Amino acid sequence: MCAKSQLASFAWADRLRNLATFMVIAIHVSGPLAEQLPDMNTWEWWYSNWWDGISRASVPLFVLLSGGLLLTKDYPTGDFLKKRLSRVLIPGVFWMIVYLLYGYFARKEPATIPEAAVRLVEGPVHYHLWFIYLITGLYFVYPLLRPWVRQASDRDYWYVFTLCALAAWGYKLGATFFDIKLGLHAETFSNNVGYFVLGAYLIQKPLPGEVAHNLLSTWPYSRKQLTIASIGLVLVGSTLTVVGTYYASVYLNEGKFHRYFYDYLTPNVGMAVIGFFLLARLQWNKIPLLEIEKELANASFGIYLVHVLVMDWWAQCGYWFGAEVPQRSIPVIVSIVYISSFLLVKVIQALPFGKRIT
Repeated sequence: MCAKSQLASFAWADRLRNLATFMVIAIHVSGPLAEQLPDMNTWEWWYSNWWDGISRASVPLFVLLSGGLLLTKDYPTGDFLKKRLSRVLIPGVFWMIVYLLYGYFARKEPATIPEAAVRLVEGPVHYHLWFIYLITGLYFVYPLLRPWVRQASDRDYWYVFTLCALAAWGYKLGATFFDIKLGLHAETFSNNVGYFVLGAYLIQKPLPGEVAHNLLSTWPYSRKQLTIASIGLVLVGSTLTVVGTYYASVYLNEGKFHRYFYDYLTPNVGMAVIGFFLLARLQWNKIPLLEIEKELANASFGIYLVHVLVMDWWAQCGYWFGAEVPQRSIPVIVSIVYISSFLLVKVIQALPFGKRIT
């Protein structure tokens, strides 16, 4: 189990959750501009690309936090599935229906109830709701992974991480740039299970000065060295995402936007994710959480669910990246959408059963 000092405060986890939520909105604001601007040799494109590239760690951070906070605790299978799935599926299905209705009234799509039902099953109903399907699947494998996590050593973890790197990173690299597809059937390791397990590893791995209460050895580096390494991973991983996207788009895809480096299951994004997670665990626990930070963390899932509707509403009001130059509009719009979504969630939570759907 985690060391007592690790369990004493998870302020860092709430702060990391708030950052990840903010970055999700940043992706949805800056992404369309980065992907649609025709000239990639302009300041506007680079600025949008930087915002999107730096924010790519967002969704994997949610997966790491879920894995770290769940796989390190023991829950009876039935109780776990009932509790966790109700927390995800009740709000998830509710907002899927909302977005289906939104799509029908805005674009007449889906046009019929059977089409809506098929889309609900096949997913995602709306472009950001794919996360509901992802996290639901990970919850189903919790009962299988938890016993393994309880007795896993460093070597066991690194065996899994190696398989994940081969099945996810290696496969995508080979298929995308060399037209070589990996014949090995390794579906178990080619998706976000690797991030889920990585969260458990990084949250249990004793930091310098902590007493090990599991089979994992203490990091063989000082806190200062780990902090520097974490910052380096964030900077290098994010830079590779941004510069790699430019290079792949301009030189490998005839000037058309190339999405490889934006993919969550790539080495560059993985580096940034690990860097952010370690940095938070090392440095973001030094002062108690402010009340507003607690409120934002508690509303993070609701913000994730509603922010696209809020973003579209502001766009209809004229507040979108096309109205101003990106270097001014992107941070302003991201902040407006984040705050507005939070306020909307608080209003919904004040209603009867409001907390069940956010």
